[in-house]
Amino acid sequence: MKKLIGFVLLALMLAAAQCNGGNAVPKIAVEDAWARPSAMKAGSGAVYVTLKNTGGDDVLVSAASDVAEAVELHQTKMDGDMMKMSPVPNIPIPAGETVKLEPGGEHIMLINLKQPLKPGETISVTLNFEKSDAMTLDVPVKPNGE
Repeated sequence: MKKLIGFVLLALMLAAAQCNGGNAVPKIAVEDAWARPSAMKAGSGAVYVTLKNTGGDDVLVSAASDVAEAVELHQTKMDGDMMKMSPVPNIPIPAGETVKLEPGGEHIMLINLKQPLKPGETISVTLNFEKSDAMTLDVPVKPNGE
């Protein structure tokens, strides 16, 4: 019976590896997370973070935080001579790559803040990935990431 169970587990692991294209399991490390302070009137805010992938391909599919009514993944792009922000469905994190969510680029948008974000505070943000386990971060609120 133990051999049968071992065989079934081995078969399941091999099948999972084939579905994953034989890629290594994603290993995402998070660095330099910070949120920008918001205006006195609570409106929206932004979270920035560096994601390092030392494993197989993965994708950031969403984020969540209890400090805002909604949380979206966003990008900032030039449209003619104007900078515009817009939501994106996800943010790919290729194997072996580092992806920086930073001002003027991709970021996590906190929409309809429940209260202003003040320097020195820490907020909780959960990152949800396609393959990796969700990660909950303690994100410090800092002017310009200082």
